[in-house]
Amino acid sequence: MKKQGQNRTVAFAALGLSFLFGTVLLTANSTADTFRHRTGGQTYHGYATQNAADGKTTVYTAESGKIELNPAEYEITPDAQGRNRTVSVLTIDNEIEYEIVTAAFEKTVVEESNKGPLCIIIEIDSPGGSVDLAMQMCSALTKTRNCQTVAFIKGGHQGGAYSAAAAVALACNRIYMTGGTVIGAATMIAATENQAVDLEKVVGKNISEKMRSAWRNYLASLAEQNHRPVAMARAMENKDIEVLQVRREGKILYIEATEKMPGDEVLRVRSNKGNLLTLPAGEAVECGMADKVVANLQDVLADLNASDAKIERADALAKAKDELDKVIRKFKQLDNSLDTKVKTIIAKSDNGRMTKLEAKKALKGIIQEIKYLIRLRQSYPDVPCEEEELQTFLNSVQAEYDSI
Repeated sequence: MKKQGQNRTVAFAALGLSFLFGTVLLTANSTADTFRHRTGGQTYHGYATQNAADGKTTVYTAESGKIELNPAEYEITPDAQGRNRTVSVLTIDNEIEYEIVTAAFEKTVVEESNKGPLCIIIEIDSPGGSVDLAMQMCSALTKTRNCQTVAFIKGGHQGGAYSAAAAVALACNRIYMTGGTVIGAATMIAATENQAVDLEKVVGKNISEKMRSAWRNYLASLAEQNHRPVAMARAMENKDIEVLQVRREGKILYIEATEKMPGDEVLRVRSNKGNLLTLPAGEAVECGMADKVVANLQDVLADLNASDAKIERADALAKAKDELDKVIRKFKQLDNSLDTKVKTIIAKSDNGRMTKLEAKKALKGIIQEIKYLIRLRQSYPDVPCEEEELQTFLNSVQAEYDSI
């Protein structure tokens, strides 16, 4: 699990368990489609949105169109009555590493859920990425209580949902996997400029363990709220956790070896100590970490009784990435141009071929361009340049300008 830079790493540690527990409270509920007033008996068929104010939620109904109601006053039954025969599909098929894409994901999940589809499907084929960005995605999904969320771990270049991507899958109400894919290996590591390194080497042993513990418990909370084995989720983060499949009082349980009680019948060791848990599709279904092995998206729709639904693919994530690519190209062009201009000024000054007035004019233009780059970096945090570096460059040029 990558962490984007040391500053973000420390920020995550500062959030601590208060952030974790706040997220746990946002447990995803079933979709709400039939609303029957508890005392008056008035019944509506439709779908709720995430638009709420003063204790009332906006609901679109077949009987009265758009209305505002207090969910606490209604008996709410999940079904397909009043919902649109559509399925929204978002795709995560690369590393989770850009803030602009994450923001697009959060916004799109809300917008799509408010359209009243049968469900939102998150197609996943990803090696993982940033912890904090993954948590933002997970939060968007767990807050979506007005629409069922479904993870579809498809086959592809990455071969499954690893690390941060596994967390996104666990945040969904249901998980489907194609044969040959895997889910797991969600430990936290730090990302430097050139490589991924052990988190402990970056922030120290104590902070590293606090952060990993918080992340481990976060994964567990995602599993628990969607009725998946907590011990399995924790073992995805910590290679020192051994998970046993036991029979206890007639029930099959998945527990950490340290939780074994007298009388437990050990049926199988599901996760061996010394290895991060990574589950192939079949095993994930066997132990309840996924719901079904499927061949393709159509199989997912069939299992959700949505074979006749219109598939609506949201392209906001791809558009956000394209926008970022254009900005980065522009940034690099301007940055390289600035270097050339500075070198030209220095060369002309050294050779006595530039007057003070010409130098001041040229430096003033450079100052304006650096300020523009700083504004661009502030608007697009994903641009691969530190604002501090630009500010240092600006100060240097400004000092030269002032000295003339």
